[in-house]
Amino acid sequence: MTRRMRSTAPLVALVLALAIPMQVAAQEAAPPSASEPTGFRLSLELKLNARDSRAGEFLIPYNFPPSWIPPGEDGVYEKTPAPGQSFELSNIAVVADGDFSPGIHGHIRLHFLDLYNRNPTSSDDRIFVREAWLLMGHRWEALQPMPGSSLFLLVGKAPRFTKQIERNLESYGLWGTAVGRFEEVQAQLGGSIGPHVYFRLQAGAANPLFMRDPNALAGDNGTPEQVPGNLHLIYQSGFPILYDAKSNDINSTGHTQLGGGIGLRFTDLERRIGLDVLAWYFRRQLADETPIRGSYYHGDLELLRGVFGISLPVSGRDKVEQGVNLQGRLGGMKLFAQGIWQDIAGLKRDGVEVELAYRFSLPGLFASGDSPVVNWAQPAVRFSTISNHFSAPTGYVAPSFAWDWRKLDAGVRVGIVRGVDLTVEYSHNDVVLSNGGRLHPDEGLVTLFFALTPSS
Repeated sequence: MTRRMRSTAPLVALVLALAIPMQVAAQEAAPPSASEPTGFRLSLELKLNARDSRAGEFLIPYNFPPSWIPPGEDGVYEKTPAPGQSFELSNIAVVADGDFSPGIHGHIRLHFLDLYNRNPTSSDDRIFVREAWLLMGHRWEALQPMPGSSLFLLVGKAPRFTKQIERNLESYGLWGTAVGRFEEVQAQLGGSIGPHVYFRLQAGAANPLFMRDPNALAGDNGTPEQVPGNLHLIYQSGFPILYDAKSNDINSTGHTQLGGGIGLRFTDLERRIGLDVLAWYFRRQLADETPIRGSYYHGDLELLRGVFGISLPVSGRDKVEQGVNLQGRLGGMKLFAQGIWQDIAGLKRDGVEVELAYRFSLPGLFASGDSPVVNWAQPAVRFSTISNHFSAPTGYVAPSFAWDWRKLDAGVRVGIVRGVDLTVEYSHNDVVLSNGGRLHPDEGLVTLFFALTPSS
């Protein structure tokens, strides 16, 4: 039996052991939506963006070979991917949902372009499946009341259960980028024990460890236009941090990631009050190398070991992260907070991410036909930090991995009409460089979002 077959055995066993009884239980149980008709729903989403990125650069202190230095430069820099102002069609998404029975639900999300999630930006896929999963049983999302004990099984490509699902800004915080940003191929077993306690267990293929800039554009690292000796840059590298990249088509790491969590929830829908606390833990082993689509760089350990024999101070291959999520609601105000502690092959870092949003109704500034226009507004503010407890040696190809980072995002989302909203936001970055200096690659972002459904 190969190593990959052995590593995926727990996942296969979990699916085989639970799929049939879960399907039977789902069909016999009558969830609250049992009276709703089964069927298929299709929707289309579109995002238009105006972006203004502040220019910044950092000269990597190493005597690179001339073939590595772009024409007209005096060395190799980390730079803002695309500074200045730009108007962009960032994404088109096709979303399909199907209810096969009252207790079995399927979901597919297909993205086209997806400019702000591509990495490397210029050479990654323009079309990819963001989500594709089947849910058997009923899953109560954060802050939803749990009537009693329940059980569900989710199989496919889906968000990690620790991810902030209801996002109030288009930008991401530092930890929203670093851990769980992209969906994972997984089997997830979960449920509730009475009305207040719930649990999650997850096994699946680990997303590769790679690098990206925390702002809108990831930038380019290792693209065909960046081959030493033939440099024709489309986007600059950005100031990348370590993060979990998009999943590959196969489990190229050869290892299974295991995780679990236990939560406590109290909700009162009438008073619009809720509190949800989730403690969680994930663990996997890093591969020696993992291919990254569109880049000649590889993820996992090869990324950490750098080039020219200059490596980060790695030890072993375990990747461990643990954290606590706190979500709350008080009337129109919502809170999402997350504390994370991470160990990546001996490279330790930690930090927090806190987001507060408040949604209030507006009377409609004017009317379009019978529909009021500008119906609600939702200001939001988010603060996130990453503190690294390791240093990058002089000459390491991506010194920004070890920089301490503070990011403040603030903006407002306005509901124009049903299915159309506008978000205006600004990100202030305060980065402590390895030489003791500071960098502020700030960014403004405006997003116009359309969601078209057959009923609209």
